[in-house]
Amino acid sequence: MKKLNILLLSALTAISGSALAMGGSIEQGKNFTNLNLEMGKSSSGVYLESNWLKNTDDGTQTGGVGAGYNLEVGPVMLNAGAKAIYIGPKKGDNGVAFPIGGGVNVALTDSIHVYGEGYVAPEGLNNSVKNYVEANGGVSWTPIKPVTLKVGYRHVSVDGKDGRPNHTLIDGAYVGGGVTF
Repeated sequence: MKKLNILLLSALTAISGSALAMGGSIEQGKNFTNLNLEMGKSSSGVYLESNWLKNTDDGTQTGGVGAGYNLEVGPVMLNAGAKAIYIGPKKGDNGVAFPIGGGVNVALTDSIHVYGEGYVAPEGLNNSVKNYVEANGGVSWTPIKPVTLKVGYRHVSVDGKDGRPNHTLIDGAYVGGGVTF
């Protein structure tokens, strides 16, 4: 099985064949900040990403790394991936989660895109909560390359376990911007 996984990853990497663009972005909501670094997220093939998300009201934060695969079908970019996330909600359930999920990015024009993604880690994929959920969606505009501006909505929540309450870590609209090289 391990050899099959290595062969599959090698084949997907070879098929991607495009240069991996690197980029970074920042998003600011009413009570949260998100910093994101990525490589290969804007083209078909393998991608890597990392982010740090902090609730500026109560100090709750998450941080993680992820990898996945993009598949471009006309104006639609589909992706599937997995992440390793540290959860620091300051409610007694700090730990790690390994959410899986995916997303879609639809090019309405060359410069305007609509995007959405979601990840979930049920009880077997984390060590401190019953369930971890994150979702993100919005609209992006690239007025000039390499600059992209975004507006969207982000939600991150956990279901507590062992008597700890369910709670929302992040929930709200944001504006953001980034560059891709």
